[in-house]
Amino acid sequence: MNNIEIEDFYHHDFTTATEWEVFIARLEEIMHEWKVSDKRNGPALKSGDFIHSQWKNNRENINFADVEFTFKHFRLILENDESKESPLEDDDERTECQKDIFDSSNDFVRIDQEHLEIAPYFGVREFLVLVPGKRHSIIEETRMKILLSSITIAANNTNCEVPIFVQVQEPWQKMYLGTSVGRGSSVNFEMVHLKKIPPHCKYLTGLLAVFKQKITEGCGVRLDPVLVSVRFSYLLRDWTCSTWTQQPPDFDFMQGETLGVAELGKLPFGATFDPIGELHLYTTWPIMSEHVVVDSEGFTDLEPQLAPEWSVQVTMVPSPACLLGDYLTDFLHLCNDQRGMVDLLGDNAMFLGDDESNLSAAFSILSESKIPTISSVIGKGNTKKPKNVEGPISEEILLPILYFLFPDTEDNPKTPYGDMSMYYEEEQWKGVKTCIIDSLIWRLAVVAAHCTHNLGGATALAQLWHEFVMEIRFRRESDILIPGIAPGFPDSVRTCLLHQKLQMMNCCIERKKARENSINKSQSVEYEDFETESEEEEFFECTSEVLENAGTNAQIKAKHLLWNKPAGRSAKHSSLRLLQTGDPLYLPVTQDPVPKTEDQLEEDAQVMMQLGTDKNASEMRARMMSASLLSDMESFKAANPGAILEDFIRWYSPRDWIEDKGTNEWGQPNGHLSPRMLIPENAWSTTWASAQPVPAHRQKRLFDDTREAEKVLHFLSSRRLGQVARLLLPSLTHAALYTLNLQKQEALPNLPDVAQSILNKLQYVTKPLHQKLQLYEEITRDIEGVEALVAQVNSLQLKLGGSDDSKEFTSFLIELMRGKEVAVPDGSRGNIGARIMSMFRDAQKAAHMMTTVGTSHEADTNGDGKYKTFPEPSWKEFILRAITPRPSVVSSLQPQRMYACLHRDSIRLAGSFSEDTVFI
Repeated sequence: MNNIEIEDFYHHDFTTATEWEVFIARLEEIMHEWKVSDKRNGPALKSGDFIHSQWKNNRENINFADVEFTFKHFRLILENDESKESPLEDDDERTECQKDIFDSSNDFVRIDQEHLEIAPYFGVREFLVLVPGKRHSIIEETRMKILLSSITIAANNTNCEVPIFVQVQEPWQKMYLGTSVGRGSSVNFEMVHLKKIPPHCKYLTGLLAVFKQKITEGCGVRLDPVLVSVRFSYLLRDWTCSTWTQQPPDFDFMQGETLGVAELGKLPFGATFDPIGELHLYTTWPIMSEHVVVDSEGFTDLEPQLAPEWSVQVTMVPSPACLLGDYLTDFLHLCNDQRGMVDLLGDNAMFLGDDESNLSAAFSILSESKIPTISSVIGKGNTKKPKNVEGPISEEILLPILYFLFPDTEDNPKTPYGDMSMYYEEEQWKGVKTCIIDSLIWRLAVVAAHCTHNLGGATALAQLWHEFVMEIRFRRESDILIPGIAPGFPDSVRTCLLHQKLQMMNCCIERKKARENSINKSQSVEYEDFETESEEEEFFECTSEVLENAGTNAQIKAKHLLWNKPAGRSAKHSSLRLLQTGDPLYLPVTQDPVPKTEDQLEEDAQVMMQLGTDKNASEMRARMMSASLLSDMESFKAANPGAILEDFIRWYSPRDWIEDKGTNEWGQPNGHLSPRMLIPENAWSTTWASAQPVPAHRQKRLFDDTREAEKVLHFLSSRRLGQVARLLLPSLTHAALYTLNLQKQEALPNLPDVAQSILNKLQYVTKPLHQKLQLYEEITRDIEGVEALVAQVNSLQLKLGGSDDSKEFTSFLIELMRGKEVAVPDGSRGNIGARIMSMFRDAQKAAHMMTTVGTSHEADTNGDGKYKTFPEPSWKEFILRAITPRPSVVSSLQPQRMYACLHRDSIRLAGSFSEDTVFI
């Protein structure tokens, strides 16, 4: 019994798969799913395929020894690549991997995607990689060998010729080991990464020795000349191009004539500092024999000026600060400022200035050439001198700003307004609901942005707004029209609210002047008519015909007594006569429609909605809407004594007069009112019954210009700072987009399309009365992005091309802006190459001068000849290739490759070493 128990206890089931075998089986299963077995070779690689073509990748998670791995498959998708769909037999004796490692068409490419650095390191177009989790780095050598053995077994079992790699060491080191088997050969992928460069590996001679020793060790054969490809990279960060300057407008133009007042109407554009961060110059020597080049510690043939191929790549400054974007951003921040003018300017905000003058002292000088200012009147009327409050904008700067906004105050205006009757000069701006380009609101928005950004921030904007409102009040009281405003009624469809308010103010001024002229004219006309009628009555000569019709004339005479005399006639109607008397129907002089701004229309609509739907509400609504109808009826009765409702309907609403057959005694067609006019106590009949014959100039004004003007002034003067900024924001954003649209850059062919997309957003965001600041923020970010691109192109053009605007140079800039590595036309011998060398030389000179401060005498004596054109390379890259029999003399020729990268104090060696597995 004991023996049986012991045997059962020590029994082992050798048919159970171990964890290692399960891991290998899972690798094989995944590889079969990805169909990487038995592949035929693809087409030959072309230059740039590694960076221009798409990389397709798959991934699967797999566990082994309590470590989670990710198994990834990367494959380059090439045009006309049929090898992946039809795995036919290939008679080629070498695998696709061996062909790729000897192909030089994609040497020295840089790929930023994760794990794709394997492609340039080893020169392969397709590979598998086993990546451990971030917390499970493969550092121990034993684990590395187990994983390499696992992938080798899996590759052999699945007949997979695709290279398989394992990531080892820490992830930041990007270390990979791998293998590839098939067609009687194997390729071992090895890598070395050292923080310190061995002295013998700093130059090509030492690297050649390492490469030869590696591939000939144990072979005993003489090696053919090694093929060498070299690339040196040079980095330029310090720009000494003094012509690159971009500053905001200079407000110190009173000291000279360098800027001029017209500059105030323009927004700045461009980066505040150079938007180009780095320029990388790559000097390349393609495949050459090791015997034609020497690179050692004592001598080198690898001078950058002699390199047959030059290419450059630029790195942009991320999100460079740009002037136009800063202007918009600063202004947007003010839109949420709830401080009032008193909070910013003090209790005596009406009086800003020094001890001898008040707030409007600057504008007193501005307008004294034509008219006395309201400031002087206020100053004389106040016996007690107010407390002085200083403003951030000095008088020397404030005066030109006011002249710019109100040029009619000068005898010889420098910046007069154009024709304000045309809303937009260009068709593309018609959908933007702001104001006319270069109108008063346009200029005010631009100047406000200048003041906010450069002259004192919120307080400067408050002072400018205060001065602006003071001038509007003065013009109202002096009956002087506001310049730079479109004529006519407030245009709530195409213009912003502030423009509508100023249009309303101009309407008030015009109505006041027209009313006063009309009263004077009507009084004189009535007096003349009365005198004429008296003379006719006094000296009337009766004829027989008149005597016969005495009765009829007496009726007419009585009908036209002084109290019932026609008044307010405009013109006689061409065909209509009064139905009862037969007198000609006269068109009355009526009151003009009541102008209303957008916010007033919205208030009226809200009042109508709040009234409700009951009978009283309907009557109230009809009474509110019939004010204009009553005025027109009274004017009609005054112009046509003896008229009835049907006469008014025939003229005012012809659709409500239905003609019948026949005519009356006056030759007018018979007819009757429409059914809606026959409803008992309808609004038309009740209004007609209450209407009195009063001409328009004697009626109560439908539009009280005095009251409406005070409303506008109260609206302007009661705005808080954030509300002022919101009033100006649509026009300022429009001005910013207009400035952006003026930028023409051939190197940005999509610039018009981008500007149009921003315009579409602006057209949408300016429509509602209640603004959405988040949409303006989006537009600002879009404008900043485009501004940065234009600034980058301008900087590149200035550095590399100067005035060159050829198609070749434009295409060169386009490729650079895409972040690509671009070949320099004619290398160091071309114009671009000469400018690049000049920039490097100037940077070297500047660096040398910085390090030799205090030794200027020595620098002067040595001259410029001691300065090197180029600094030491930031990167040195070498690719060495050879074909040799390995591992023995009788083995077939196998391709060998080693990539070496030297950067500062680190070195990376990546080798692809092939061996014959048949003839060993």
